[in-house]
Amino acid sequence: MTTTSEQTHAQSTRKQRVFDDKGGMYELGKRIAEGGQGIVCPTQDPRFLVKVSKHSAGDPRTETWRRQIAAVQRMPIEENDLPIAMPIALVTKPRPGYVMELMDGLIPLEEILRQAHEHLLDQESLAGFLATGGLARRLRLLARLARVLARLHGLGIAHGDLSPKNVFVSGSVEHDQVWLIDCDNLTYAVRNSTLQIYTPDYGAPEIFRGESGISTFTDIWSFAIMAFQTLTLLHPFKSGALVDADSDLEVAAFRGEVPWVDHDTDDRNRAGSGLTRDYVCTPQLATLFQNCFRDGLHEPERRPPMAQWAEVLEAAAALQIHCSEADDGCGSTFLWSEGMECPFCGQARPASKTAILMDHMIFAHRSLLGEDAKPADQWIRTGCAQVVGEMSVALRQSPPGTAGYPDSQVLACLWIQDGALTIRVEKGADVTLQTAGVKQLEPLRGRVQLPARGVRLALHLGQIISPHSVWRLTW
Repeated sequence: MTTTSEQTHAQSTRKQRVFDDKGGMYELGKRIAEGGQGIVCPTQDPRFLVKVSKHSAGDPRTETWRRQIAAVQRMPIEENDLPIAMPIALVTKPRPGYVMELMDGLIPLEEILRQAHEHLLDQESLAGFLATGGLARRLRLLARLARVLARLHGLGIAHGDLSPKNVFVSGSVEHDQVWLIDCDNLTYAVRNSTLQIYTPDYGAPEIFRGESGISTFTDIWSFAIMAFQTLTLLHPFKSGALVDADSDLEVAAFRGEVPWVDHDTDDRNRAGSGLTRDYVCTPQLATLFQNCFRDGLHEPERRPPMAQWAEVLEAAAALQIHCSEADDGCGSTFLWSEGMECPFCGQARPASKTAILMDHMIFAHRSLLGEDAKPADQWIRTGCAQVVGEMSVALRQSPPGTAGYPDSQVLACLWIQDGALTIRVEKGADVTLQTAGVKQLEPLRGRVQLPARGVRLALHLGQIISPHSVWRLTW
């Protein structure tokens, strides 16, 4: 005879099953995200997630949601090759929902944040920050996410509910894939919409105040909060002293009534914890946060567009120095500095032995300039830079920090090995080496190794007679 307690235990341990309109069956795991319309759960197959409605099939809210999903399925997401988990089947019972497919090996960004926070709070250690990829990987992941959102916004579409639960990234620190889930909130909303959806901690203040719905501007706000958290391990509003001393002010902070933690003129809500900003942010990135959280607090149009975030993050990722464990370092990366000292472990790198900084310029042949042009006029500094170290670095047709960088052709790869600068030129690429004090320029082919001599070098990417990119360095 089965007792009541045994029946209750069996019911609690039994997997919930849902069925789709194509005859598929899915066993649901523990929920990983929850929004206003539904609950997202993993399934027995790691490639698939299911989102089921919070409401019954006959509820008017469910029917509205069903129409929204149908509208999303008609959006030009797949044809634009955007990494967004779209509905591949509709769940019909026991309650409405949809099935979405992901790449293998992805985890929520929330998991990376959780690991880093737990080590920082419980052990006052950066072990979680380093174990989840350190600074360089965070910058690359955020840059990829910014590029995806820039392309999405370019189609006039807003995601609508960005949060670390809805952003999935590669579980392996060796990879930087990014996918978005919870696509039923996608809507054509460059400036405003009727949808007032948000995840607590990440919703834009105008939505909290009930003044407008989701838009590309609210996406930018949510992204900026995630980016600041991912890099500094702090929330830009509720981690400050003012809110920390009075939790009742948290809602006021979300409504835009409290200054952000790094406000340049209002220090009421300063944060005394988290990673030092100079360790994880370039000046350009710090400016974007200031522009978003200060200027864009009440004026959404002043929030930096996603393309600008992508370019600044890519430029920051290009300035990373590897703190090698072989030299008693921590294995992470850090931003280039003259002192070459890792801020995460204090280990100093040998100057000019393990990393060099290259400056990017545009070169114009004298025949293209006026008669009064001087030799110095041929070189136009762009402000872009890139670090070369023990890890291979790709030199593209466009430098990091520019709009065309991620899609431009790779012309050569550089790295430092056994005290020599190694250059591997891609087949068919036009790369020329110019050495200070040597009149003859040397075309490079295949793999070349240059011993350190302390001389000025210029790597020309393109035909000398035409305007082209140049990387200048001392080696």
